[in-house]
Amino acid sequence: MAEEKEIVVEYRREGDDKHVLSLDSKAVPEIRIDYTGIPKDARAGTAQKLLCASALYCFASTLGAALAARGVTIKSLTGRAVSEKDKDEYYRTKVSNIQIEVEVDVNDGDLPTLEKCEKIMENGCLITYSLNQGIEVEHTIKRTGK
Repeated sequence: MAEEKEIVVEYRREGDDKHVLSLDSKAVPEIRIDYTGIPKDARAGTAQKLLCASALYCFASTLGAALAARGVTIKSLTGRAVSEKDKDEYYRTKVSNIQIEVEVDVNDGDLPTLEKCEKIMENGCLITYSLNQGIEVEHTIKRTGK
């Protein structure tokens, strides 16, 4: 099996209100988060929304690819992700659940293929499967400057 290319996302803070995620992607070169003029109490939830967006995009695009690979014409494919938070045994807040709902419109003749793809998607996609399995995260903090 061929070794996969390492994925790198870089973060840059610009003052107190602006954050930039560089994705090194032609389709999405960066994500800019700008809290300028937004009260501190209205800023919560951005990371949780980005996690939902990642799971939703991965699931929907994987379903779309599975259908397209089988010759299905997709008239429309839309979706939404809803997440919930909870506390763990150490009272840390965590995302406890992400519910993904997609709606896809295909021709009547493609319904058997859609049903087959629904079965395939029960295994999830890269992101949802990885989240279900748990992801080990290591971190290092280095001090720079003086």
